[in-house]
Amino acid sequence: MKVKTIVTLGPATRTEESLRKIKDRGVDFVRVNMSHSGIEDLEYFVGLAKKNGLEFIIDTEGSQIRNGNLKGGTIYFDENDEVRLGGDGGDAPPGDKEKIFLRPKEIISQLEEGDILYMDFDALALRVKDTSTISKGYITADVISPGFLGSNKAVAVSSALGRFYNLPPLSPKDYKSIELGLKENVGYIAASFMRSGEFVDEVRRTTKGRMKIISKIECQDGLDNLDDIISKSDFLFIDRGDLSKEVPLEEIPFLQRDIIKKAKKSGKGVFVATNLLETMVEKKQPTRAEVHDVVNSVWGGAYGLVLAAETAIGKYPIECINMLNALISRACSEGGGGALIAPHGGKLISRAVGKTPDGVYVNSLKKLKITENAAMDAEQIAIGVFSPLEGFMGKKDLRGVLDNMRLESGVPWPLPVVLDVSEEEANKVREGDDIALIDSSGGALAILHLEEKFSLDKSEFISKMYGTNSPDHPGVQMVMDMKPVLLGGKITLLKRRPAENSAYALTPRQVRKIFAERHWSRVVGFHTRNVIHRSHEYIQLAAMEREHCDGLFVHPVVGKKKPGDYNASYIIKSYERMMNGIYPKHKVVFATFNTYSRYAGPREALFTAICRKNFGCSHFIVGRDHTGVGKFYHPNASHDIFDKFPDIGIKAVKFDEVFYSKSLDKHIHAKESPNHDQADKLSISGTEARKTFEKGELPPTWFMRPEIAGIITTAIKNGEKVFVEK
Repeated sequence: MKVKTIVTLGPATRTEESLRKIKDRGVDFVRVNMSHSGIEDLEYFVGLAKKNGLEFIIDTEGSQIRNGNLKGGTIYFDENDEVRLGGDGGDAPPGDKEKIFLRPKEIISQLEEGDILYMDFDALALRVKDTSTISKGYITADVISPGFLGSNKAVAVSSALGRFYNLPPLSPKDYKSIELGLKENVGYIAASFMRSGEFVDEVRRTTKGRMKIISKIECQDGLDNLDDIISKSDFLFIDRGDLSKEVPLEEIPFLQRDIIKKAKKSGKGVFVATNLLETMVEKKQPTRAEVHDVVNSVWGGAYGLVLAAETAIGKYPIECINMLNALISRACSEGGGGALIAPHGGKLISRAVGKTPDGVYVNSLKKLKITENAAMDAEQIAIGVFSPLEGFMGKKDLRGVLDNMRLESGVPWPLPVVLDVSEEEANKVREGDDIALIDSSGGALAILHLEEKFSLDKSEFISKMYGTNSPDHPGVQMVMDMKPVLLGGKITLLKRRPAENSAYALTPRQVRKIFAERHWSRVVGFHTRNVIHRSHEYIQLAAMEREHCDGLFVHPVVGKKKPGDYNASYIIKSYERMMNGIYPKHKVVFATFNTYSRYAGPREALFTAICRKNFGCSHFIVGRDHTGVGKFYHPNASHDIFDKFPDIGIKAVKFDEVFYSKSLDKHIHAKESPNHDQADKLSISGTEARKTFEKGELPPTWFMRPEIAGIITTAIKNGEKVFVEK
């Protein structure tokens, strides 16, 4: 069963963008705390929730004692200070050092000399010492524990004989809230301070039976009448903060356990609230104690968890929701992937050794020298980028990929990942052999645990893979150059490939850890082979905004390039400059991807998305003619292929042409402005930009930021090889 989540809205989450993000993170319910909000706030948030498809819960003030507003907001009361206490019927003036008003006003006449009032989470304690002036509308108390008191704070009364106070189940504001909720067809009400079954009956009567009642247990009366309250409620809600004012703090964990157990026997779910991730009101990380509390609450059978101040007034409301989701996920699966998307196939593969095998053993193995492309594939398999692959494909997986773009297991996978050898090399090895794969440096890169060797049917491979046998297609030529025998089997990586800029080649585990530490759950990935220009920047930021993502993962390919491409170091330098004060702060992670082009058009678009899913991306930007090859594929083919694989598990964020509008002085997605004046559009190709650079000129600033263009022109002037040569 999915553990439900309730998010409290407030100043930190009052925008439509916030509500969309909350919705996208799977939150089940939202509410506002009516003890700190007015009817106007409630009306606003109900409307916002409805607009964004979120289930709203009316939250009542209930039969709770609170002080009214204070002049200046907060006042310090010293020991032995004398204070008058008056009743607040909704029209009392702000209190001060001499007088405090309490609501509901009926409580004043019920207090007796000797009663102790604990106010503002026990920050201040008053003792009633004179009630003889009640006919004048006030009684007198003195301060026995000094402290600060803020406006509208909860008050707990400790009487000598444990009297029951006659308080109404609903406040005047609550009746107005319910009236609004009925008008807007709100389906749930969280009823505060349910002291008895009769209180629940009154809520049921007032809501006309049209709202599910979530009865809050937050006082001793509620505990005393728990069975009756459970029987008459639809759900329960443990407010551990208010409850701790009336029972010893050390009793709270045991009461939580017992209430959940008792409610479950009656088939009623229990929400747990207060201080779940309270540290995140101010800090990005919760405490270890809070993490344990959340997990233990889930393991203890909580039906739902409630975020309060964390999302109403906290600095990191969305990160807090992500953290709660991650903890719930881990608690429910005992080892699941947290808030981030699961790797492709469900498990992030690791085929790298922790300790290098004995050199004598490696030297004893049969050896096979492999190409740079095969070495890159072996590394990407081993570090999990190609999850769920654990090695080079066997015959059944290759057949499934070519015929259906699925592995034998049924998991979507569009591209063959194979190891080709000559017949002479194949004849030297047998199925069951361990073979040392030797890279260009002459060292053993990995061990292939050979399971299969079989012939490569190049004609079938080409026709199914590329949909053409034209010799002008670079992928066709690549296959024609392959050797005739394929070796299949799992691999064990012995070391990372020696590669330029290897410091940027982060593994999926490293990147996922960065995302998790930032409390990201929705991450959009970006694939490129180029230095960044303004259209790319527009697409990246627009995708983040459109999909309400927590961050952007920029992941350029830096493997083998074709002539005319940018050399990898300049791509890296351009993005380093973007990271240094241009991108939104703390919103972008940059790493490089050591792979090469398969020239497979739409199949490769799908492949590039799956790889970024393994890095933790939930979304992936797919541009017009993404991974296109000349004129062999329709510009929208890379968009359309995602529609054929609804189970791929990562969402494609599709963009068509992006142009610059002279009149509007901004970039525009053509799909969103189909009738835009052609004469107002500006665009140049990467080839044109390259020619501009080679002439020693800067491209226009609407195409590329001067800071980025300057990197290229300076390098060219210094005689550096910015572009890959033939």
